[in-house]
Amino acid sequence: MIQPLLNCDKCISDKSQRYRMAAEAAQQHQTTTRRILRLYYRYLATGRLTQKRTQQASKSNQMIERAIRRYYFGAKRLSLRSAYEMMLLEDYVGPEGEMDSDAPTWSQFRHYYYGHGFHRDPQKIIAREGLTKYQRDHRPAWGSSAGWRSQPGSYQMDATQADIYLVSRQDRSIVVGRPYIYLAVDTATHLIAGVYVGYSCDETAVMACIAQAASDKVEYCARYGIEITQEQWPSVGMPTEIITDQGREFFGPRMSEMCRRYGLEVLTLPPFRPDFKGTVEKSIDLLQQRYKPMLRGRGVIEEGAQERWATDYRTQATLDLDDFTRIVIHSILYLNSGRILDDKTPAERWLELSPRLMAVNPQELHIQTLPRDTAKLTRKGIRVNRMWYAPDDADGLTIGNVYTIAYDPSDLRCIHMILADRICPCHAVEIGQPVSVCEVDAVHEAAKKSRGVARAKETASSIATTQAIRSIVEYADKHRETIREVNGEQIKQEQMRERGRLT
Repeated sequence: MIQPLLNCDKCISDKSQRYRMAAEAAQQHQTTTRRILRLYYRYLATGRLTQKRTQQASKSNQMIERAIRRYYFGAKRLSLRSAYEMMLLEDYVGPEGEMDSDAPTWSQFRHYYYGHGFHRDPQKIIAREGLTKYQRDHRPAWGSSAGWRSQPGSYQMDATQADIYLVSRQDRSIVVGRPYIYLAVDTATHLIAGVYVGYSCDETAVMACIAQAASDKVEYCARYGIEITQEQWPSVGMPTEIITDQGREFFGPRMSEMCRRYGLEVLTLPPFRPDFKGTVEKSIDLLQQRYKPMLRGRGVIEEGAQERWATDYRTQATLDLDDFTRIVIHSILYLNSGRILDDKTPAERWLELSPRLMAVNPQELHIQTLPRDTAKLTRKGIRVNRMWYAPDDADGLTIGNVYTIAYDPSDLRCIHMILADRICPCHAVEIGQPVSVCEVDAVHEAAKKSRGVARAKETASSIATTQAIRSIVEYADKHRETIREVNGEQIKQEQMRERGRLT
C-alpha cells in the first residue's frame, strides 16, 4: 500500500506530494489516508510495518508480580511495603543475610504495581476484603432500581435507630432513649409510602409501617396537626410485594397471617447485601440528613460520640416522640413532593402511573397489626402493662374470664378486647395523654412521687394532730380535780344543767 510513497523520495520533503499519493493509495486499497500515512511514518522510523512484540517480562518483574499476588492480594491485608519486603526476604536474601545486588528497588516495585494497574484490579478488593464487600460496595452498578419494578406496589423496607435521644411525653425531664424508624419505599417511583416512628423494633413495628403505608396519609398527618393534600402523599392501599432482608421481624406469625389474608408477597434478599435494596437505604440517609443539622444540640448524636471527653448527648434531649414524628413527616413530605428526580417528584411519578392497590379497612388492619396479650377481667377492670382499663361496653363480659386483648405500644390510652363476635374498646382510667410502653415507667414514677408527697403531707398532718391532742390532754391533767362518787341519775341532771349553761 505504501510502496509508491517509498519509491518517491520527494514524498519525504514535499508535504503536498506525500498527501496526494497517500490519498490515491487509500482510494485504491479502500482505506483511509490517515492509515496510509501512519504506516508510511512507521516504516520510515523503524524499517518495519508491524510493531515489535513486547518482550517477555524479566525475572525481576515476574518476582514482583508473584509477590503482589501472593502477599498483597491476601486476606492478611499486608501493606504494599510489607509485600515488597517479603519478596526481598523470599527471593533476594542469601543464607548469610546478604542482599543480592540485582534486587528491585522500592521505587521499581511501586512503579510496576501502579504501571500495570494492580491498584484497579477487582481481584485486589476480593482477595483483601472478600467477595461480599466487593459485590456490595465496589462492583459495577448498571441501570437503576426503578427499572427493576416498572409499576408501583413493590415496597422496599428497612429500619434504623435514629441518631437522637428523646424525652418522655409525660415527664420531659426523663430521657427514654432513641426511637426506631421503619420506612417502606416504592421501588418504581422512589416514593416513601409508609413510615413507623416508635420504640419497637419487632414484628409490631413492621406491621405498623405496612398499615400506615396502606392508610390515608391526609388523616394520618392530621393526627399530628399537619395539613396536606392527597397529591403530596398519594399512596393508599395494600402493596403487592415487600422487599427486605432476612430480619426476623419480617417472618413472625402475625406477619404471615397478614400475608395470607391480603395476598402480600415477601421477597427475601441475601444477607449482608444492602445494595440490593439501595432505594430504601438511601431514603433513610436522606431522611436523617434532612433533619439532623437543625437538631444539633437537642439530643442528636454526632460523629465521634464514643471518643473520650465527648458530649453526653442524652443530657441535650429536648424532643418527645410526637415532636420527632412531626419532624419526620415534614422531611418525608419534602422527599416525596419537593425533591426532583428526572424532572418529576416521586409523588408526580406515582400519580402519573396511577397504581391500583388493594383497598383495606383501616380500622380492621390497624387492630390486626397490634400485638396480642391476655388479661383477666375483674371488678376493677382489666390490668395491662401495669395500667387499669374499663371496657366501653361490658355487655356479654363475665368477671373472672380471661380475654385476648390487642394494644398499640406507642399509645396505651386505649386497648381492644378481641371477642368472638365483636371488638370491645377499653380506655385507661388513669391517663388522658398519649403514653407508650417505654413511657409507662415514667407515668408510674410520677405517680410514685405524687404518692410520696401525699404520704409526707399525711404524716405531717397526723403528727400535728397528735401533738394538739397531747397538749389538750396535758392541760386537762394539770387542772384535774377529785371526782366524787356519782350515779347515773346525777350524771343526767348535771348534763342537763351543763347544756343549759352552753345555750
